[in-house]
Amino acid sequence: MYAEWQHLASISHVVIAVALDGTLLPFAPTPEEARIDGDTATLLEQLAALPGVTVGVISGRPRALMEELPGRFPAIVFAAEHGVWRHADGMWNAVLAPVPQLDEIEHALTALAARHVGALVERKSCSVCLHWRRVDAEHHDEIALAAEVLIDEWLETQRQLERLPEAEAIEVRHTAAHKGGALSWLRSRAPSGATVLAIGDDISDEDMFVSMREGDIGILVADHTRRTQAGLRLPSPAAVHRFLRWLIDARLQHPVSAPADVVIARAPRPPTEARLIVVSNRLPAAPSGDRKREVGGLVSALLPALAETNGLWLGWSGAERDPGLRLRIEDSEAFTRAQFDYPPTWRERFYSGFCNQSLWPLLHAFPGRVRYVDDEWTCYVEANHAYAQLVLEAGGPNAEVWIQDFHLMLAARDLRRLGHRGRLGFFLHVPFPPLDVFETMPWAAEVMAALLEHDRIGLQAHRWADNFYATARGLFGADGERRARERVRVIPVGIDPDRFADAALRTASADLGSVERMLGGRKLILGVDRLDYSKGIPERLESFARLLEKYPEWRNQVSLIQVSVPTRSEVPEYAELRSRVEALVGRINGAYGEADWVPVRYLYRSYDQETLAHLYREAAVGVVTPLRDGMNLVAKEFVASQAEDDPGVLVLSKFCGAAERMTLAVLTNPYHVDGVAADLDTALRMSREDRVARHAALRTTVWQDTANAWSRAFLEELRG
Repeated sequence: MYAEWQHLASISHVVIAVALDGTLLPFAPTPEEARIDGDTATLLEQLAALPGVTVGVISGRPRALMEELPGRFPAIVFAAEHGVWRHADGMWNAVLAPVPQLDEIEHALTALAARHVGALVERKSCSVCLHWRRVDAEHHDEIALAAEVLIDEWLETQRQLERLPEAEAIEVRHTAAHKGGALSWLRSRAPSGATVLAIGDDISDEDMFVSMREGDIGILVADHTRRTQAGLRLPSPAAVHRFLRWLIDARLQHPVSAPADVVIARAPRPPTEARLIVVSNRLPAAPSGDRKREVGGLVSALLPALAETNGLWLGWSGAERDPGLRLRIEDSEAFTRAQFDYPPTWRERFYSGFCNQSLWPLLHAFPGRVRYVDDEWTCYVEANHAYAQLVLEAGGPNAEVWIQDFHLMLAARDLRRLGHRGRLGFFLHVPFPPLDVFETMPWAAEVMAALLEHDRIGLQAHRWADNFYATARGLFGADGERRARERVRVIPVGIDPDRFADAALRTASADLGSVERMLGGRKLILGVDRLDYSKGIPERLESFARLLEKYPEWRNQVSLIQVSVPTRSEVPEYAELRSRVEALVGRINGAYGEADWVPVRYLYRSYDQETLAHLYREAAVGVVTPLRDGMNLVAKEFVASQAEDDPGVLVLSKFCGAAERMTLAVLTNPYHVDGVAADLDTALRMSREDRVARHAALRTTVWQDTANAWSRAFLEELRG
């Protein structure tokens, strides 16, 4: 064990990066009460006086709470606010401009904190942090979940900001405001080739550990094991002091014995024998701190298979770091996670660029919205190759791999080239377009050839499979079609209908009381969608306006609630779509509204499953009218939430995968405004007898095509 850090005593130069609260100092009720005095001050002075040592204190504290330290310790450099503010050579410098848009989320979090005695909101230059350490423990889950929903919804429109879960806190910060950047700056002040010793205690310090290079040493300060990228662990700030005193004595060549507190920190890697690796572009979110959280439908569908095979889920962490692509395998309550950061520029070039502005519109058959940029394609190729390498690192060459969706259509090719021997599966959650649309992509043949490297390919509906077969034939002839038919299976994705049925029966939240008052006995038409041009929201609003125009008897008798969940705000087309939708809402309400009736209520936000279930159950008509959609689970959620003896009516687009099995919905053409208006009128007038009969058939389908049935069916095909 001594060899793990023995060379620190003799190498030519060591860069020591040490956190403050919880690492160098014990936690105090407030940061103001945790002062560097006495033994701690002497220790820092002695470290900084060592030849061949550069010392930096890297803290999350606001700059104001560190203002006095450089004057007291002139030989040490300091970083405040996770590195946003840095002090060296006699002055403080900010490496990032203040983020004024944080005012909005600070206001929202302050309102949330006001409902919980003891909660505190801390504002910094480039971040806002909500703390609930002093809130009664029985309310921790409540405030944490509310904060997560609030922040995640807001972050959809804030490309340069991210959520950082912490122990009994949650922080929103600029993506570049992290200690990894501060560590790189500290390293740059030392001679080339210096070894870094990074010591820290909380999640923000993981940014230092993940930024280390080969030969560097990371030490986590914690009294118990937890997930970390540090290689070693010390149990307490007192143990940190003992370790640093050992380092001082060792570099001064005083006789000294090795400290006994240091232990291996990293949990052993899971075994690399054959296992299931689920791969997606983005890893499902982890809960804040140590809190358990109900997982989503896709995750819950895959949990049994992951548990049976000692499997893991691999994907992007959501962060960009230099250098990135360093795999971190960690256990969570639900499943084993394998995550990594993008290198700089990948978010823009790979994710926002080729995935969202080339493949998304292409696969949804909107060729007029597609753009092709060679540099973005190059990044897509690089990213798929990197995912393949990380899959091999995580699971070995014999692992069973199930790749999810269009972000990773080349990964199987690279896995085969790298020597992977296990079964490879792929599921496309979005539509697959006709040949003449797919061929507009300059690299169409390369992408199709890579897809055909999979042993099984899952699609949502037979119409997408027919397009796939025709495209394979058009690009590679009869042999291409034969290979496609051997591999493709149509397996529709489902939901966990029992969860929605149960949630709809529970007591409604306070928010829904206002909805009921607003309706005032009127019938509710409900739309719930991500704000995406494929969902047909403007066309739906136009159809609702036509309903009020052609069937004036419905005026003041029906209201439309449109829930639009923010998404992809960094893409200009989505900002334009939001403006168009909001203008339409204003126009309709201005034309038809009355003093006691607002025809359209537009909600630009997300809701949890329980709230949605109550909204679904309240609706007389669920309107699901995408212009093109791989499946559309909202249609199934609506059906699952209805009362069997008095259900609402589902008006469903013909052009989504759900329509293939949900044939007793009122199927409609979202491109035909008059037709949708007529179908809405039909749904609103439908007798209870017809509604009950249609719902019973739809309910049977929804309870057959569940999320668990989907995962079981695909894995059986993959292993067959």
